[in-house]
Amino acid sequence: MTVLFEQMTIIGVGLIGGSLARAARERGLVSRFVGAGRSLGNLERALELGVVDRFETSHLEAVRDSDLVVVCTPVRAAVRVTEAILSEMAPGALLTDVGSVKAPYVRAVEAMDLGDVKFLASHPVAGGEKTGVEASFSTLFDAHQTILTPTQGTHPESIECLRALWEGVGANVEILDPETHDRVMADISHLPHLVAYAIMNTALGGEALRHASSGFRDFSRIASSGAEMWREICEDNQEALLGSLDRFERELAELRRLLKEADSEGLERAFQRAKDGRDEWARKKGWA
Repeated sequence: MTVLFEQMTIIGVGLIGGSLARAARERGLVSRFVGAGRSLGNLERALELGVVDRFETSHLEAVRDSDLVVVCTPVRAAVRVTEAILSEMAPGALLTDVGSVKAPYVRAVEAMDLGDVKFLASHPVAGGEKTGVEASFSTLFDAHQTILTPTQGTHPESIECLRALWEGVGANVEILDPETHDRVMADISHLPHLVAYAIMNTALGGEALRHASSGFRDFSRIASSGAEMWREICEDNQEALLGSLDRFERELAELRRLLKEADSEGLERAFQRAKDGRDEWARKKGWA
């Protein structure tokens, strides 16, 4: 493939950042990789694994001479990191992120003095419960969506450059505005995490868990996601997530009513509607 960037700096070389570097290296999309982050041990391991060519403990040193900087930290940290590095980024360099909440980050960055730095936020909708560079792998993004969230101030060239990068590492690229992105993620990602945590805590309150098997394991998988990170995601997307919770509570209340009233037909209709919807979604995704 064609080299898209000469040097990529990854701030936060974990599952997402490490996987992006691995995939871009394998496909020849980037010539050199620089890592930065909080954990010296993780950075040393990234170098040992060949994920990066060098690392810097200073974010300012790490971004110099890079034509692409990817901030792979939680949203609040990403805002602080971005503000700190902008003055050292090369003129014309492209800045992006990988956070799962977009509107707060985009608003914060667009209020900064970007100078000649180009900016476009990204969200690769892929991941897992494990963290750190050891968990990274080059096929993480294959056949998964990456959502770009441009605004009126986004340079068209930035969209094309990032589209080429994410498609180059195997992702299917979609375009949404930041607010729509956050509403969508509240429904399909953030709410499911809340529900998984609640189901797990419910099971922990009794004796049932020792009898649980693969169905409960699969349903509760995302309850193993990092508590600190997900607390912050939920807080950052509070408004959209509360709206999703309201809709979910209405659905749950209706199921409770049907069950309490012994409305067998109504209960089965609700289940069948959900089954048909999921089966159709899985079929379109090629998973059925």
